[in-house]
Amino acid sequence: MVGGQQSKLNQVPSPQVPKRSYTYDAIMRLNNIENCLIDMQTSRDEIMANIGQILEREKTKLVLQREKSSSSLCLSRYRAEIEDQRKALDEDRQRIISLRENIRSRRTALEDAKRRFQTENEYLEESQKILERDREALYMTSSKLYVRQRELITDLLTIYPIEPIQSEALSFKILGVSLPNSVFTGCNEEHVGTALGFTCHLIQMLAYYLGVPLKFPMTPMSSKSLIFDPISPLSIPRQFPLYSKGVDRFQFEWAVFLLNKNIEQLMNSQGLIVADLRHTLPNLKYFILSLATSTSPSQALHLRKFIPHNCTLPHTTNNSIQNNNNDNSLSCS
Repeated sequence: MVGGQQSKLNQVPSPQVPKRSYTYDAIMRLNNIENCLIDMQTSRDEIMANIGQILEREKTKLVLQREKSSSSLCLSRYRAEIEDQRKALDEDRQRIISLRENIRSRRTALEDAKRRFQTENEYLEESQKILERDREALYMTSSKLYVRQRELITDLLTIYPIEPIQSEALSFKILGVSLPNSVFTGCNEEHVGTALGFTCHLIQMLAYYLGVPLKFPMTPMSSKSLIFDPISPLSIPRQFPLYSKGVDRFQFEWAVFLLNKNIEQLMNSQGLIVADLRHTLPNLKYFILSLATSTSPSQALHLRKFIPHNCTLPHTTNNSIQNNNNDNSLSCS
C-alpha cells in the first residue's frame, strides 16, 4: 500500500489542454443581443419620454376626470340629501297645513267661546241681580216666617203652659199636670200618661212649625200616646207607649228616653245645648222661651240657623189641634 502511494507521487503531471475560444456565430449573437438591448433601452427612454409628454399633455384632462368623478359622487350624495330634504319638506308642509286647520278650528272655537262668554257674562250679571232680589225676598220671607213662627210658638205656650212647681226644685207641670224628670217611682200613672201626652203633642207641633223632622216619630193621643223607634237594633216591637199603666216598665222608660231625645234634637237644630237629658219639661220650657223671646229676625236667624223643611202635619195631630183650638192662627201657612 505504501509502495502504491510512492508510485503515484513519482508520476509526472500531464500538460493542461487549452480551452476552446468563442466562435464567430456566438460573438455575432452576443453583438446582436447587445444591439437589441441598446435599442430596447433607447425605445424605453423614448416611451418614457412619450409617456411623460402624454401625462403632461393629459394632466389637465386627468385632473378634470378625477374632479368629475368626485363631483359625481358629491352630486349623488347631494341628490340623496335633496330627496330626503324634499320628503321632510313635504311632511313639514302637511304638518303646516294640519296646524293651520287646527288653528282655524281653534280660532273658530275661541270666537264661539268668546260669544258664549259674553252671553254667559250677561246672564251672570242678570243672575246676580236676580240673586240679590231673591236674597232680599228670602230675608223678607224668613223675617215674616220668623214672626209667624214666634206667634205660633207663643200660642203653643199659651195652649200648653209649662209652669214650675213651687214646692219642688226643677219640677214643672204642663197644663196643670205635673211631670217628673224621668223618675216616676210612686207617681200617679194616669197623671204621668196625661202629662206625657201633652208633652208629646207640644213637641210634635214645635217640630212641625220649625220644619224639623224628628228621628223618633210620635203619635199624640193624650194619655195613650205612642213613640216609634226606627233606629235602634231591637228585636222587640219598635212602637213604645208613653204611659206606664198596663205595659212593660222597660218599654215605658225607653219611650220617655226617646221623647227626651226628640227634645234634644229640636234644641240642637236651633243651636241650643241640652244640659241634662232627663229634665223633660225644664228643657222644653227653656227651648220655647229661647225661641219666643228673640229680639230681631236677623238675630234669630243667626242664632237658630233656621233651614226650612218641607214636612206635612200628621192627620192625628191636625185633628188634635182642631179639637183643642179652632183658631186658624195655629195652621202653618
